[in-house]
Amino acid sequence: MTTFNLLNRLKNNKPLLFAIYGAGGCLTAAILLGEPFLALTKSDTPTQNEPQAIVLLIDTSSSMSDGKLTEVKTAASKFIERRNLQTDQIAVVNFGIDVKTVTPLTNNINTLNNAISSLSEQGSTPMAQGMDTALGELQTTTLNQNINNNIILFTDGIPDDPNFAYNSALATRNAGIKLIAVATGDADINYLTQITGDRSLVFYANSGQFDQAFRNAEAVIYQQLVESNSRENYSIGDLLLRMSGWTAFLAMGISLALIMGQNRYMRLPLLTTKKGIIAVSGSLIAGTIAGTTGQLLFLIFSPLSNIALLEVGRIAGWVILGALVGGGTKFFVPNLNLKNALIGGTIGGGIGASGFLITASIFGDILGRLSGASILGFFIGLMIAWIEQKQLASAPYLLGHWTPTEQTTYLLGTKPILIGTSLNVEIPVNATDGFTPITAKIFKEGENIIMEFNQEYAMMKKMKKTTQDLKIGDTRKLGQITIEVKDKTANQ
Repeated sequence: MTTFNLLNRLKNNKPLLFAIYGAGGCLTAAILLGEPFLALTKSDTPTQNEPQAIVLLIDTSSSMSDGKLTEVKTAASKFIERRNLQTDQIAVVNFGIDVKTVTPLTNNINTLNNAISSLSEQGSTPMAQGMDTALGELQTTTLNQNINNNIILFTDGIPDDPNFAYNSALATRNAGIKLIAVATGDADINYLTQITGDRSLVFYANSGQFDQAFRNAEAVIYQQLVESNSRENYSIGDLLLRMSGWTAFLAMGISLALIMGQNRYMRLPLLTTKKGIIAVSGSLIAGTIAGTTGQLLFLIFSPLSNIALLEVGRIAGWVILGALVGGGTKFFVPNLNLKNALIGGTIGGGIGASGFLITASIFGDILGRLSGASILGFFIGLMIAWIEQKQLASAPYLLGHWTPTEQTTYLLGTKPILIGTSLNVEIPVNATDGFTPITAKIFKEGENIIMEFNQEYAMMKKMKKTTQDLKIGDTRKLGQITIEVKDKTANQ
């Protein structure tokens, strides 16, 4: 079944129609605009403003045989090559048959590569002692300096003493050190979540994925919200520009797509010039606000020892985007309550943000962003339409019957539902059937539902009464369409 036929079959299912349009619009904007924007603003020169001290804490127990340690060593060497060692310092600590600082914090790449090369697998998993050694290295050298402190733990198993290791991890986090875990093999993800204090700081990697896991860890260390490849580390201004621009393009894609979805649902032309200009302008502003706010919160919360707040920064931008896009739909979905629109968009943004973060952590940079953008657009569209359906269930509404199987619902309120041949109406009719550009309008006046015919049309039809009071169950036939006033009780 083609996408076109699928959308035709979904004409009567507005939540799914909006979800598909939202996903498609967001994905299209990400591919055509977002990714090229990131590529154009990509920096070839490392510009790390905040120096980092990083301890690579590597499990060298016997279980790291069968090529795992070899792959870790390769990934760790690539990690070191991507660093700006003019500002960063890196240490290597291992735990296995013994626990030792293979090299203290240094910016000498040869020393670091030699330390990595010397690692071999043997012994058990004394993770607690390894963590204490890593903490000691940072406390001795850097905690009193203007430098950010991080430990990247790589392990494939459960520590010899889980309680001891947990206490060591807690002391590490309380010292203001960011603890990130890269796991493989039999490592317990739930346990590693406990010791890092945050599931988003745990990255699982199968064989062949260790390098990507290290890149994901870098994204956390270097505070990049939409990219995990930290070879280029940007100033705060550049980060805000890139994130706000990328989010603005996504907002534009979602907004244009939802307008087209709404127009398709109402059997109108997909997009007029006027609506397009308004949508582009408003959505770019909304996306810029959302992206800037999210990136700022991410930057603010990242250095804090209470790293649970990091998720707030990561998700806040998408929640704000959802709320703003939801609020914007009020302007093209007649009589949609602003509060409901904001709630629907906020919920959709929150759910979509969670999906975005999950896919980005699994698939990495470009594929992760594109799949995440699709999920974000899907849920924002779905929840906005769903909240509209909830509003329809609580008050009288208008139902348009196009064919025996095709229907369109309209919220009734103080904003008139226009009927006519103009591009600016909500219910289109054919001029060949004798209808004028604006034939009639239906609106609520207090508790009354009014249908008021246009004077030009009334004169053509020699109508003596141009205003009618409509009741629940009343129908009117206008050319090929029949409109009916309904409410929740009429459906029971």
